[in-house]
This record gives sequence, structure tokens and C-alpha cells, in this order.
Amino acid sequence: MKNALYIVDDHSIVRHGLKDWLEANSSWKVINTFTNSADCMKALETTLTQDYPEIIIIDVQLIGETGFSLCKKLNEKYKAIKCVMYSMYDTPGYILQAKDSGAMGYISKVASEQELVKCLEKVQKGEFYLEQKMIEAQTRLETITNIFSKQERLVFELILQKKSNDDIVNELFISNRTVENYISRIYDKLDVKNRTELLQKYGDVGK
Repeated sequence: MKNALYIVDDHSIVRHGLKDWLEANSSWKVINTFTNSADCMKALETTLTQDYPEIIIIDVQLIGETGFSLCKKLNEKYKAIKCVMYSMYDTPGYILQAKDSGAMGYISKVASEQELVKCLEKVQKGEFYLEQKMIEAQTRLETITNIFSKQERLVFELILQKKSNDDIVNELFISNRTVENYISRIYDKLDVKNRTELLQKYGDVGK
């Protein structure tokens, strides 16, 4: 359905605030909102194809899960629907993970409503959208991530998100020793000595 949106966010104020603003100030209509991925997927399963939203705006952090996992599911099952990640985080690790999950846009919650509309319009045309302040850091990261294996890249993204080794173990379902081995390889490939040095070189959008 043209100019139709879903919003998946576990914060009621965000869901209703976005819906009200977009419908009052743009051509977009929010036809459904959800607090979690399961309800979103269930709704799509009982919706006619012609009534699918064009875009789903997804919060990066949902209760008990990440928005990235929902984005992956949508890309696998509903390829015509585009995803925009909407997040309080603007660090490169989250943006990399969004792209790897198949998202077509990434915008921070501190961005203006007008910029969100601009993002939706670009994504509607099939273009990937990033806020201007994120582009330089992201371009720089993309030039180095091809040196990593797929699993190393996932670990690198989580380090950039300032996740601990235990966080990475729980998110990727691998052992602590395996995480340590991946991190050691990442340090070697980037010629850094530790996490602090890695984050100083690659961890901030503004650098």
C-alpha cells in the first residue's frame, strides 16, 4: 500500500508520537503499530499482499530482542517491504549491523521529524539513507570491513556497540574462547593493541 507504514517500537510515546506527527504533517499513513516483532510478523501473515506497508520503522532495541533480527526476518519473507532502523544510537557499529540486516535506512531518534520524512522518501525510491553526520564515518568503516570474515565482522560490529565479551557470547551463541580468538584476529588486522584503541579509531560517528 503506497505511503503506508508500520512502526515497531516498545515505547508507547514514540509509537503514538511518530504516528500523530507523520499523519498530520506528511503524506505517510501509519496503518499499524507494534511493541514486538512477533506481533508484527503475525499481522503480516494475515494481511493481503496489496495491503502490506511500504516501509516498517523499527526500533533497534526491543524488549528481549533486537530490531535487527526482525529486519532480517522481514527481508527473508517479505522482500517488497523496506525497513528503516530508528535508534537512540548513532555509533557506527549499529549502522553496520543495520546494513547487514538488510535495512534501507538508519536514522537516530534525535533527528528532526523532517529528516525522518526525507529518509522515508529516499527509502521509498530504493535508496539507502543515512543522516549526513553518519556518512563520513560509515564510508571509512566500509573500506576496512572487507578484511574480515563474516563472523569477525559481526564481532567487530558488537565491539563498536561497546558490548562486552559476555554480551557478544550471548548475542552470537558462541563460546567465550571463540569470542576472544575473533577479537585477537580483529586487533591484528586493524593493528590495534586493545579495545580502547579500536574504539578511539573507529567507534565514533564524528571522527
